[in-house]
Amino acid sequence: MAKVDMVIFDLDGTAIDSPDQKLPSERLIAAVRTAEEKYILCAATGRPWSFAAPVLQALGLKDACIIAGGARICDPQSGEVLWQATIDNAAAQAALEVLRKYPTYKLLCNDYVEADYTEDRGAVPQDFIMTEPIYFLEQTYIPESIAPEINAQLEKIDGITSTLVVAQRDGQNDIHITAQAATKEHAVGELLRMLGVEQRFARGIGDGHNDIHLFRAVGRKIAIGNAVPDLKAEADFVIGDVRDDGLAAYLEELVSYG
Repeated sequence: MAKVDMVIFDLDGTAIDSPDQKLPSERLIAAVRTAEEKYILCAATGRPWSFAAPVLQALGLKDACIIAGGARICDPQSGEVLWQATIDNAAAQAALEVLRKYPTYKLLCNDYVEADYTEDRGAVPQDFIMTEPIYFLEQTYIPESIAPEINAQLEKIDGITSTLVVAQRDGQNDIHITAQAATKEHAVGELLRMLGVEQRFARGIGDGHNDIHLFRAVGRKIAIGNAVPDLKAEADFVIGDVRDDGLAAYLEELVSYG
């Protein structure tokens, strides 16, 4: 059967119950393997390559995947960059001026490994120096009471998109900063063109606020059971919780009845 339908799914909170679950379940790995016989399966994650690679490789995904919040499309096994959008230097500097007003919360840039994130190894904003073009900038572990204030200032800057995401610590957010045309929405559009799939045949599955961008680019919108209320409100339907392997159950059902 020709692969004409696509399923695009988030990782954290959708494919894996992070931070407790580091790798996908055997059930999900098996469901992906079976579903790939009928569908194109792609991940779309806020993680950069080195953080996402262990999960992507464990899933055994074959088709291109979206990483770094929509700033890059890469080969899920090798990490080869197939598409990228870089932030304009002036816009990046303007974003850094905002972030430096909040010196407590550290910055991660472009690519980094899991320990850099989980152990809060980023640079304090005052010490951050832009030594290379930026495609992905992240301010981490911001209290939920403060993060919207920072995000609102960033949203006023031309040339970037600023997205609030749930951090891997209770009561805290991260902020992902990418080029203005480099959200999951834009990257999915590029991915559809790259793989020759019509939007109406694409299904998007997610759990967080950044997956609202994913929903805007697909024909069918699916929220996992633990998704934030705002995403559920935009979904066509809701599937099982990540803690119950909801994505695996959905893929199994899709193969059986799709």
